[in-house]
Amino acid sequence: MTTLSPARILVIDDTAENLQVVCTILRGASYAVSVARSGLQGLDIAQRTPPDLILLDLVMPGMDGFEACRQLKANPALRETPVIFLTASHEAGDVLKGFEVGAVDYVTKPFNAAELLSRVQTHVQLRATRLKLSTLARQLARYLSPQVHEMIFSGEREVRRETHRRPLTVFFSDIVGFTTRTEAMGDAELATWLNDYLDEMAQVAQRHGGTLDKFIGDSVMVFFGDPGSSGVEEDARRCLRMACDMLAAARRRKTEIRIGIHSGECVVGNFGSEEQVNYTIIGTVVNVAARLQAASQPGRILLTESTRNLLGTEIVCDHHGLVNLRGITQPVTTFWASPPSSPPADPSP
Repeated sequence: MTTLSPARILVIDDTAENLQVVCTILRGASYAVSVARSGLQGLDIAQRTPPDLILLDLVMPGMDGFEACRQLKANPALRETPVIFLTASHEAGDVLKGFEVGAVDYVTKPFNAAELLSRVQTHVQLRATRLKLSTLARQLARYLSPQVHEMIFSGEREVRRETHRRPLTVFFSDIVGFTTRTEAMGDAELATWLNDYLDEMAQVAQRHGGTLDKFIGDSVMVFFGDPGSSGVEEDARRCLRMACDMLAAARRRKTEIRIGIHSGECVVGNFGSEEQVNYTIIGTVVNVAARLQAASQPGRILLTESTRNLLGTEIVCDHHGLVNLRGITQPVTTFWASPPSSPPADPSP
């Protein structure tokens, strides 16, 4: 069974008698205590060994408690560390100023042991809870695209079943020769290689602001236009830039991928049950983009006319003609986003 380390409290006070009283109370409650006799010394100790909570005297020579608190909160590593002021002042202005510079509470002198321990315990527990929630949020974020995670945890979007229609640009990619690679590699080796590949593709998508919808085996699905949009034309251009970067990243891994991109109106939102939902998109546009990827060629990007029209005249595309896509009734007018490049990489490991 793991034994939890005692919470570490830093006490900053220039008066030896105060330090002795506070340290006796805290150590009697099994806290680990560090002491500092000035604001500067306290800042140095906090930076070297970040505490779980700081008890900070308000009136000290040189750097007073207000300034020490400001500097503590200016340090990203200490910003979330709770600060409780130790003060003999009952002036409402001093108390208010303490909260304004970042303190979470205050204790008045002379110290009441029960009150001091109660306030310390409350804020130590609150900090531990915040850290736990932050860790859980980071773990949950890995199941969501960064954009969706940010909107949910900022309170901008509720997690409920709801959908809306949006003009989107949808991207699909697939690894060429993946079956051959699968047969040549062991399961563990393949899993490691695939996870590394998908991680790099996800980083490229995030860098360009794409919403990573899902991984489907070795396929990657990304869309632009929701939950945020730069405008339909710029969304399409960002998608194409992302596609080019993904081609280059795959090639550096001696891998070729096929890419299809299509633009149009989709239904986007949270689909599922009352207990579990999935943020995704549905509609003919999605199906066309997926089929377009299958009709593309190794190391190339196949676009529909709707996407081509959004890119603007400065981006040169080669007309490819009508293509019959499986499951799509009408032939689709297509364009190559780039001319043929170097010969495809050997898909074998």
